[in-house]
Amino acid sequence: MEDSNKVLYDILNERLDLLRKLDAEGDSERRRHIARETQTLHAPMAHRLGLYQIKTEMEDLALKFLDYDTYKYIAHALNAKKAEREAYIARFIAPIQEKLTREGFRFTIKGRPKSIHSIYHKMEAQHCDVDRIYDLFAIRIILDSPMEREKSDCWQVYSLITDVFTPNPKRLRDWLSVPKENGYESLHTTVLGPDNRWVEVQIRTRRMDEVAEQGVAAHWSYKGVKGSIVQRPSDVYVFTPNGDLRRLPANATVLDFAYSIHSEVGAHCVGGTIRNQNVSIRQKLENGDQVFIQTSPNQHPNSDWLNFVVSTKARNKIRQALKEIEYKQAAEGKEIIERKFKNWKVEYTEGDITKMAIRLGYKAVSDMYQSVANGKEDVQRLREVLLEPEEQPVAPREHTEYVDRSELKGLAIEVDMNVKNVDYNLSRCCNPQPGDPIFAFVSVLKGIRIHRCDCPNANDIRERYPYRVLPARWAKKA
Repeated sequence: MEDSNKVLYDILNERLDLLRKLDAEGDSERRRHIARETQTLHAPMAHRLGLYQIKTEMEDLALKFLDYDTYKYIAHALNAKKAEREAYIARFIAPIQEKLTREGFRFTIKGRPKSIHSIYHKMEAQHCDVDRIYDLFAIRIILDSPMEREKSDCWQVYSLITDVFTPNPKRLRDWLSVPKENGYESLHTTVLGPDNRWVEVQIRTRRMDEVAEQGVAAHWSYKGVKGSIVQRPSDVYVFTPNGDLRRLPANATVLDFAYSIHSEVGAHCVGGTIRNQNVSIRQKLENGDQVFIQTSPNQHPNSDWLNFVVSTKARNKIRQALKEIEYKQAAEGKEIIERKFKNWKVEYTEGDITKMAIRLGYKAVSDMYQSVANGKEDVQRLREVLLEPEEQPVAPREHTEYVDRSELKGLAIEVDMNVKNVDYNLSRCCNPQPGDPIFAFVSVLKGIRIHRCDCPNANDIRERYPYRVLPARWAKKA
């Protein structure tokens, strides 16, 4: 495992070791501060990583240091009921063992008390004393099943158990079909056992149990915790300002993190703060970073963001935002064109707009609308393109012998009598030949076009665009 992937496990390792040593320190503000920090930061981190043993011990120790009387009261109640609890577990599992054995399953059944912190949480939520909490323990059934039969075996065991005890359908938790983000797989149900007491039953395989007990870190040991840990090398784990753990893909940036918080936070993100240093939205995150996001109402997504974000959520949200911006700009551009053309009393059809976009080189009409909206395209130019006559080839003139184009190499055209050797194109609508009376027309898209004076379009051009018509004549090149 790379050093960068060990940082989270180092943090948890050191914190658990510190908690275990705080007993000798006695009650102090420092100990209470460490306990509070553990509750809000380290225990949630362990939970997200699937390190449930570490999470449970951290929560219990934190409660012990923050509310010793309650901790001691619950611990004493659990200890006093230990014999009763063990007797009840034996009564509960006996018919289950018989059924599973008869069906040929290889298995282990464990009964374990809920953690002190978990019971305290139930007491707070239900506003009752520990004596009124009935599900003080859970039953765990661990199957020795091959990989290809894991899920089917778990569901078969669930069926056998619910044949014996009535299940509460509202308490079914299926983490077989969709495992938790940290890889946790298990099937949980709550059934009505002897004496009408609710009992939680967890069904999983040996492999699933190892992952559930030892978490998502692979090949990394904690003090007091043994076993292999499953690592996800493609992930990076970082924290929000409130201490919530976030898992992102490797090479995730500040912008990816911002989008993981909320799409609006991502859309207006201008940077962040990590370890008291301001960083850009492109800054790549490292395990253990605590990230503060900076936003501005003037910031909006742009296409460049797609070049460095890596998370699926960020990429999808950016693309969605860009599409919305494009749609908005296209609507604005269309409205501008409609308003201007109406003021000019220029009529047009949808077909005219499509032709206009094609003549201007746009792939789609919406692209032209966007260019108008952002000021890259002048509406006056669009008007001239719309009204400018299109040149259509005509049949060759009778009794006229066309000159080979190579003969034009020795000729030039003088425009406006003062300009020589200008670049020009002969129009297709009348095919001017050396010796023909001609004039020049300054087109919007095709530069200077040379027409015959008797061109079929000549009258229309002179009437509509007299300011763009220039005298011209054939001349020998200098």
